[in-house]
Amino acid sequence: MKLILKITLCAAAFFCMAEIFAQTRRNAQELFAQGIEAEDDRDWWAASERFQEAVRANPAYADAWFHLAKCVYQMQSFELALRHLQEAKKYSPERTDILNLEGMSLISLGRFDEAEKIFSQIQKKYPNDIGSRFGLAELNLLKGRTTVAEGLYSDALSKNPGNVKALLSLALLKSEAKDSPRAERYVNEALRVGSADPQVYYIAAFLDFKNGKLGSAEKRCLSALQLDGNYDAVYELLSLIYFAQGKFSDVIDLADFAISRDRENGKAWYVKGLAQQKLGRDEDAIETWELGLDAVGDDEIMRAAFELLVLRTLPLEDPRRVDWAKFHVQKGLEHSKRYSGRAMRYEYQAALRIDPQNFQARNAFSNLLRAEGYSENYLSQMRFMHENEILQSGIQAMKDEGKKISPDDEKFALVKLSDTVEGYESLLENTLARKWDVNPFFLDKNRWNLRIYYMNSSAPLAHPELSRVAAEHLCILFNGVLGKSVEISARPAKDFSAAYSDAYNGGFDYFIVLNATEDDRDIKFEATMYSGRNGTEAKKFSTFKTGNDSYASSLLNLRSGILASLPIRAKILNRSGKDILVDIGRTEGMVKGAKFAVVKRGALRTTDMGVGVSYSEDDFLGTVTLSNVGEDISEGVLGDTGFYDRVNARDEIVLVEIPGAESASANKVAEDTSPAANQKGVPVLAEMPEIGGDPLRGALSTGKKNSALVDMIRKIR
Repeated sequence: MKLILKITLCAAAFFCMAEIFAQTRRNAQELFAQGIEAEDDRDWWAASERFQEAVRANPAYADAWFHLAKCVYQMQSFELALRHLQEAKKYSPERTDILNLEGMSLISLGRFDEAEKIFSQIQKKYPNDIGSRFGLAELNLLKGRTTVAEGLYSDALSKNPGNVKALLSLALLKSEAKDSPRAERYVNEALRVGSADPQVYYIAAFLDFKNGKLGSAEKRCLSALQLDGNYDAVYELLSLIYFAQGKFSDVIDLADFAISRDRENGKAWYVKGLAQQKLGRDEDAIETWELGLDAVGDDEIMRAAFELLVLRTLPLEDPRRVDWAKFHVQKGLEHSKRYSGRAMRYEYQAALRIDPQNFQARNAFSNLLRAEGYSENYLSQMRFMHENEILQSGIQAMKDEGKKISPDDEKFALVKLSDTVEGYESLLENTLARKWDVNPFFLDKNRWNLRIYYMNSSAPLAHPELSRVAAEHLCILFNGVLGKSVEISARPAKDFSAAYSDAYNGGFDYFIVLNATEDDRDIKFEATMYSGRNGTEAKKFSTFKTGNDSYASSLLNLRSGILASLPIRAKILNRSGKDILVDIGRTEGMVKGAKFAVVKRGALRTTDMGVGVSYSEDDFLGTVTLSNVGEDISEGVLGDTGFYDRVNARDEIVLVEIPGAESASANKVAEDTSPAANQKGVPVLAEMPEIGGDPLRGALSTGKKNSALVDMIRKIR
C-alpha cells in the first residue's frame, strides 16, 4: 500500500508540474502574441514589455528574445539588442534572422568588421539568404560603394522577385542617382506586391515629394495612415507636404497632434512655429518656439529661426530677452572650460544680440578681448558697461535670482569697474588713435558687398526653409568686433538666372548660392560663389558636420572659408610725408611688415575668373609697408610712388604679401570675421578651417554624407 501511495503521489506531482509548465508555456505564448500585435503597430515600447514578460515566463523562448531584440533595436538601444540576441542564440544558434539582426546591431555601433564577418559567414553557408545580402549592401552604402550595394539589392530581388525591401531600396538608390523613371518603376512594383504595407506608401510619398508631385505625395501619405494610424514618420512627412502646399493651418493641426503624442518632438514644434510665422502670427510663433526650445533645447535650427524672428520683430526693451540670452551665456561658459575661443565668441555675441544689456555676456566677451591683447576694444566694452549701468543691472539680476550680495561687495564691484576704465584710459594715452586724432569706432570698414541667395530644397527636410534660416543667420555672423568688413545680405531666388540678374543690377562684388541638406544627426552646406559682374563661378565651398553643435560649427566654417578667399583691402585715412595711416589693424589679422599695393580710389575690380582683384598699371600708385600695427588702424611707410607722388587719403590698398613667420601668430578674435587673402585670392592668414575638403576623412566619409539615404533604407522592414 505504501508503495502504491508513493507512486500515486509522484504521478500526481508529475502531472501537476506538467500542467504548471504547460500553463506557463501558454502564458508565454499569449504574451508573445500580444507583443507581435504591438510590434505590427510599431508600438515598440508596448511590444518590448510583452516580450520581456514572455521571456520571464519562459527563459528559453528564443523567438521572444529575438523579437525583444528587434524592438530595442528600433528604439536604437543597440548594445541591449546584442545582449538579447545572445540569449536567443543560446536556444537557436543557427537561425539566420537572429544572426542578421546581430550584424545590423553591430553596424549601428560602428563595429563594421564584425558585422561583415557575420554576414559573410551566413552567405557562405546559405548563399540564397536575403537578410545577410541586405546587411552587406548597407555596409557598402556606408562605405560609399553605391554601385556594389545596388548590385546586392538587385541580386536579392532576382532571388526573391517580390521582396519589398529590395524594391524600395533600389527605388531610393535610383532616385538619389537622378534616375527617376527607374525609381518610379521600382516603387510601382512595390505598391503592387505590398499594397497592404504602409511603409511602401510612405516611401512612395517621400519620392513623390522629392520630385515635386505634392498631390500624389499627399494621397499616398493618407493611404499609409489608413493602414497604420500610428506611423509617426508619415505624419511628419505629411506636415512637410502641407507646408510646401501652403496649407499652414493643416500644418499647425498636424504639429499639435504630434506634440500631444510626444512633447519632445522638435520637428513638430519647429514646423508649427514656421507655419504660424507664414500666417503672420509672429507672436504665436515666438511663443511656440519658446515652448519648443524648453522641450528640445538642443534643436539649433529652431533656436536660430526663433532668434531671427525675435531680432526682427521685438523691441530691445522686451523683458523676455533677458531669459532668452541665458542659454548662450551658459553655452559660452561651457566652451570656456575647453577654451574654445571661436565657440565662446559665437555664444557671447549671440547672447548680446538678444540682450545687449546682459552683464555676464558683456563681461565674458570683454575678458576674451583682453586675453587676446585687444586693450582698446576691451576698454570700449568697459566704457559701455560703465556708461549704461550694465554692472548695476547685472547685480540686481543676481539678487532677483536669490544670490546674496552685500552692499560692500556691490560697492567694490562698481569702484573696480570705474577704476578699470580710468586705468585703461591712462594706459592707452599714446595709441595711434590719439596720435592721429582718429576714433576707430566710427570708421566705415566695409570692404566687400556680397549677397547670399537661397532656394527651396526639393528634398523633404526635417527643418523646412533651412537654407533661408542659414543664409539670414550667416549674414549676422559676419559682424566682427567693430561691425563688419563684409556687407552681406540674404534673399530668395527662383534659380541661378534670377540670382545673377539681381546681383548684377545691385552692383554686388560676388553672390553666393547656398544649399542645405540634413538628417537627424548631420548637416551639410554647399555654397558656390559667383562674380557679380559676369556670373562666372569663382569658388565652391562645402562643409559637413555631425553631432552636437553641427549647425553653428558648419556656418562658422562656411563663413571662414568665404573670408579666406576675399582679398584684404583697406583705405588710406591720412598721411604725413611718407607716413601713411590706414584703417586696418590687428583685429583684421595684420602684422608688422605686411605689404600693400596702393591703388587709385575706385579703380579696384574683381578678376574675371576666380576670386581676387585686379587694377591697371596706370592706377597703381605705390606700396605701403606696415610699420606700426594698432588694433584697428595702422601706420605704414609709403614707397614705390614713382616720379609723381599721387597718393591721397581715401585711396585704396590691397594686400600683396604678409610675413609668413608672423602670420602664424595672427590674432584669433577677429580673423574669423575679416577677409584673409592676398590680392590673388590666396589665403594668407594662419589656421583657417579647411573648407571644400572631406572633413570626415576615412573609409566611411562618403556614406556618412549620404546618411539620410542610408538611414531610410535601414529602416525598411
